Amino acid sequence: MKLELEEHYPLRKAADILGVHPITLRRWEREGKIRCVRTPSGQRRFSRSEILRLLGKSIPSGGRAVVYARVSSAKQAGAGNLERQVQRLKEYCHARRYDVVTVIAEQGSGLNERRKGLSRLFRMAREGKMDLVAVEFKDRLTRFGYSYIERYL
Repeated sequence: MKLELEEHYPLRKAADILGVHPITLRRWEREGKIRCVRTPSGQRRFSRSEILRLLGKSIPSGGRAVVYARVSSAKQAGAGNLERQVQRLKEYCHARRYDVVTVIAEQGSGLNERRKGLSRLFRMAREGKMDLVAVEFKDRLTRFGYSYIERYL
């Protein structure tokens, strides 16, 4: 089983990888040639998969995926952050032809090791019910000890 994060790059780094000027990348985003996510401060972040798509490189795919999404507060959940996170992760999985077998979405602190969703994820991993855990950022799983989770999942 793999634990996979969708890596995101700031505008300048993404432009460097693609070999274009940042202004060109902004224009492509406006024209719909490449998608990006915005940080709370409005900065663009471009996913690795979008960059690879533009470069014409293949992306490994296939298998059973569990989507894990988490927000810390009810305010974030109420603002739609959790739903958008889930949607981005589902799109990521579908783009790689993974079958999303379960979506685990929860609200809670990353410091809380007894989250129900996290426990469910570990149980599913132990039972071999997935090939991939899709999570947007590693701090969505845990604030500390991520390397242990990555090693044993």
